[in-house]
Amino acid sequence: MAGNDLELRRSARLIRIKELSACASEPDLILMLKREINAHVHHRREERALEDRVAGKKVRPVEEEAEPAGTGKKRKKVVKRKVPQGLIDTMILNPHNPWNGYREEELGKCPKKFREFYAKEKALADKVLEYEHALIKQFRTKGYAEDYTEVTDNDDEN
Repeated sequence: MAGNDLELRRSARLIRIKELSACASEPDLILMLKREINAHVHHRREERALEDRVAGKKVRPVEEEAEPAGTGKKRKKVVKRKVPQGLIDTMILNPHNPWNGYREEELGKCPKKFREFYAKEKALADKVLEYEHALIKQFRTKGYAEDYTEVTDNDDEN
């Protein structure tokens, strides 16, 4: 039964990837994946801060993007940067898979807290892998890859 669940999750993820890549342009897909990764990481930080507060540890508050007083709407623009060839080569040769070699069948023997941790970390790893695959696909199609980032008018560009 656990094997069927795993196959269903994988097939659902593959269907989602195919739908996204079919309906969205490359910049939209890359930006959407980056937003999902950032949201996941931000949510994880908030959960850890909450756990630390419950445990009685002193915790710095999670930094929120505060809008300065007196400013109106922030204008967003998309910045396009070429991904270095070395980074593309690294993504192709070493795909992001921090749980490589870990058998999901063994999760039943693990404590519930670890299973929850594993599910969250695996979801993040899958998002990062999708992002890398989008860049690799773009590289194989065009011969180069472009990374897109949303910046607001008050962000410092490097």
